[in-house]
Amino acid sequence: MPSPLLTAVDCTAHVHLVVGAGPLAAARCTRSLEAGARPKVVAPADAEVHCGLKRRVEDGEVEWVGRAFRDEDLRELGREEEVGGVVDAVFVTVGARDPLTRRKRERSTDGFPEGIGARISALCRRLRIPVNVADAPALSTFSLLSTHTDGPLQIGVTTSGKGCKLASRIRREVASSLPPGLGRACERFGDMRRRIREEDEHHHHHHHLLHGAELDVGDEDEDMGQGASFNALVTPEDQDAARGRRIRWLGQIC
Repeated sequence: MPSPLLTAVDCTAHVHLVVGAGPLAAARCTRSLEAGARPKVVAPADAEVHCGLKRRVEDGEVEWVGRAFRDEDLRELGREEEVGGVVDAVFVTVGARDPLTRRKRERSTDGFPEGIGARISALCRRLRIPVNVADAPALSTFSLLSTHTDGPLQIGVTTSGKGCKLASRIRREVASSLPPGLGRACERFGDMRRRIREEDEHHHHHHHLLHGAELDVGDEDEDMGQGASFNALVTPEDQDAARGRRIRWLGQIC
């Protein structure tokens, strides 16, 4: 089985549709808010709402849609100007013991499978919307990692659906072994890198450094290797030598 592709998604201002109103729905809303997204919860008006979720709705952090899920919600509750109303991600948090799925199920006329999780999953796949169905890896196109966050530093652990509690245990073990203040160190290194690049852009107006060899310092992909010119000789006479050494040193650590 292929390994999942791990990514970090910028969710700023994205609309996350959460189906359900229980504890898991509350947890999904919390994660969405932490990522800068706007959660919208769809559940029947008479559904039992988790206390934490209810508080967020009352505080205006989460939008409450008090009715049963409709297929058109996927295309109408999202960002209108940017993506034409299509939601950015869907979390189905209802399970077999939830009132939403205990009700009598009938196969819909559009040919989708019975069961709200399978139905929403099929709709999302057709519309290419990322979907996560609770306790159903086969119906999900993505899963959330167990994460440790320290400022800009994030470490995520996944067992690819083999056990969320195990992933949490591993994450705690990894986090406990990290040196204190690592997040602040990442922040400082990032500031230093930005300042060096800004100074270099300000001071030089040509496209080549180090005797005409182009110095590539823009690699943001952590999987990229070092270029052939990384260890090129830098002579003291070169007016750009100090700047070149500084950038090379910075490239070794971040």
